[in-house]
Parts: sequence; C-alpha cells; structure tokens
Amino acid sequence: MADALATLLWWSGYRRKVILANLSRVFPEWSETERKQTAKQFYVHLAEVLLESLRHFHAGRDELLQRFHHVNPEVLAPFKDRAPGVLLCCGHYGNWERYAVTAGAALPLPVMGVYKPLSNDFYDPLILKTRGKFGTELVAMKEVSQWMRDEIGRAKAVTLAVDQRPLDPKKAWWMEWMGQETAMHFGLEAYARRFDMPVVFFGVRKAEGKPRGHWEVHYELITDQPKDWPEGALLKATYDRLEKQIRRDPAHWLWSHTRWKHVRPEGVPLHEVQVPEGNPAPPLPADAPESTPAQ
Repeated sequence: MADALATLLWWSGYRRKVILANLSRVFPEWSETERKQTAKQFYVHLAEVLLESLRHFHAGRDELLQRFHHVNPEVLAPFKDRAPGVLLCCGHYGNWERYAVTAGAALPLPVMGVYKPLSNDFYDPLILKTRGKFGTELVAMKEVSQWMRDEIGRAKAVTLAVDQRPLDPKKAWWMEWMGQETAMHFGLEAYARRFDMPVVFFGVRKAEGKPRGHWEVHYELITDQPKDWPEGALLKATYDRLEKQIRRDPAHWLWSHTRWKHVRPEGVPLHEVQVPEGNPAPPLPADAPESTPAQ
C-alpha cells in the first residue's frame, strides 16, 4: 500500500519542487538522477508514516511497542525522580508520530509532547487522541512556557522537535547546518538553562534486520549540566546529531518542509559555536559514506 501511495504522491507532484530544491541545496555534488532517486524513496517513507499513523487509531500497546522499540530508555532512569525532569530533543526524522504515541508507555517518567494545534477541527482532536492514548501529555506550543513553570516541581520528559522553521527570522538563532545558513528556534536552550534540565537526544531509525514497519529509537545524554555550556552549544550538539542521521540515510527526513525559506536578515549574526570537548556527535558507521543517495 505504501509503494502504491508513494507512486501517486510522486506523479501528483505533491511538494516535489520543494523536496528536490532541498536535496539540491544539501547535496550539490549529487546528480539530478541521484536526487530524484532519493526523492522517490522519501515519498515511500512518507507513505509508510501516513499509513502507520492510521494504524494508531486501532493498534494496542503491545503491538506498537513491538514495532517501535525503545532500545535504551534506561538513559532516562537517573531523572525519573529529579524535578523538573529532562528535555528530549529530536528532528522530524523516522516515524515521529509513532514515537509520540509510544513514549508514554515506554519511558520511566511521564512524557509531555509539545505540539502545534491543527487548524482543522476534525483532525486536531483525532491527533490528540492517538498521541495521548498511552499516557503522553500534550501541550500546545504557545502554552509551554506557562506549563513548564506550573510543573516545575514534577519530574517529566519534555519532548521538543528542534528542526521546525521559526516564523520570524529576525528573532531566530542563526547557525550553519547541513551546509546552509539556518534559522533555529531557541526554545531548547532557553528551557534547559532556565529550568536547569538535562538534555537527551533521541534518534529514530529503521530497525536493523526487521521488516518494514519496524523502528527503533536510541537515547543519548548530551549533558546534565546545561548551564555550564556556551550559549548555542546545546542547539549545535542537537543539530549535529540530526545531521549525522540525515547524511547516513537521507530519505527518512522531512524534505517536504520549506526549512530554508528564510534568508538571514541584515544585521542578524550567524553564530559560530563550539561544542564542549567530550560531547561530540556520534560518528557515522564505518560502512556509511557522508552523503549517499537512498538506494
């Protein structure tokens, strides 16, 4: 079904120009054929995520946890009784919807997900229902700051997808990422510093040796001393890890998003930040080249 849906998406032209333009920016060394090949693989991935998301309405806890394996949630165990908890950060890579659904059942402390409400009055409550069916709490983006203050005394895991495009480029934090000047939300840094919360990156990927529809998520502590890091270093460490994921397997990132729509305004600085030693992004596997089109 996903293969058929992907073919329809490709021939319909759904956001094809955006996808190919993003691939061209990030992988200028690729041929047009290589970029089209990866774009088609992205459509297969997007179709799989859409169909798997439909399954969330009926699937039980055990089925979803079998297909979406949280490999090392024990990384979060030291923070389960330590208020105000921990910040979990990621990008729109892999099946982020299934992560939101299963995290509440898999992690050793309560999970809160930041979400942007949909304008559609029919789909918005459905998404809220599926994401929260196994215990994940959901808080609208504009209400997060107040919610964090209200919940300061409770240990919880707050999930943030860092790779969304800020609305106002003048208020964004700008750094180079994927070879591009990139506007970034500063929320991860702000919350980590204000509430002194450890930061953990989680990376989603296809489960090795398993059939389609199986995913696994790996957790990695970036730091439990966020106030000791230079300004911007937490963002850079997170984005560095996300870039490693994308370059390892490009087809599983959300290329249909207009991530580089903004141009850095005149007078807004492009920050160059060093991540403290001892906290490097994990290396690529030995058999994975830096930028290879999807096969």
